[in-house]
Amino acid sequence: MSLSNDAPIPKRNTRTMAILDYSEQHWRDALGIEKGAEPTALILEGTWWRQIATQSRLALLDNVTELAFPEIYTGDWNGIRVAYCCAYGAARAVEPVHIFSQMGTQTLIQIGTCGSLDADATTGVVALPEECVAQDGISQYYGAKPLVYTDPALVTAAEQSLTNRSIPTQRTRHLTWPSLFAQSDDMCADWARDGIATIDMETSAVIAAGERFGARTLSLLSVWDQLFEGRTFNDPLPSDAAEKLQHANQAVFEVALEVAKAATKSEN
Repeated sequence: MSLSNDAPIPKRNTRTMAILDYSEQHWRDALGIEKGAEPTALILEGTWWRQIATQSRLALLDNVTELAFPEIYTGDWNGIRVAYCCAYGAARAVEPVHIFSQMGTQTLIQIGTCGSLDADATTGVVALPEECVAQDGISQYYGAKPLVYTDPALVTAAEQSLTNRSIPTQRTRHLTWPSLFAQSDDMCADWARDGIATIDMETSAVIAAGERFGARTLSLLSVWDQLFEGRTFNDPLPSDAAEKLQHANQAVFEVALEVAKAATKSEN
């Protein structure tokens, strides 16, 4: 049934209709987190292998608790409280980012893997996106411009920590794209010509949502797919490359914790 011009205007519900307009207190009440008790940092990981990743990462934390929202955990590491969530794709990643950064969590760190369009960013290198092209389909709704940027000081801290572990790094011009599958050869060629070195599905959305609430952001992505060679995750890795990827994947979480700890000290 359609409304005629003379029909009364439906009365608006006095409660907030949309999550984007929820208050900080809404999330505190939902999760039982009091003011000042929010985690120091949120670490997100984009992966299909959620169970394996979660078990591995939480093993390094003490006093682990799963929050009221499923598959979002908090735990302690060297005197700081951190949150961890496996969140695959931008649409999922912005949810914990939105919640924790609105509550006051100041450091947001994306980890995971990425594809490379740069012959220097080979498998096992950890990409450190600096300038990110936000084509994730979510960022604009948080007020982001077409380009977003990670925090330079956090990038430098992560780079130094990875170097200390003898893990090669590369600062990159990065693209966040909505789908791993919806990428053609022509698209990849255009992106490479535009100077894009690495691609993932979460980073720019994490930056955009975090910036809305004043959080600092960092992305640590182990290079897996070498798209410039026509090799995707479907292609088996040579044994030496597989070892490098495994080593980098282990390191990015440890480095994320170290950066979160250092960021806490700098804020206090």
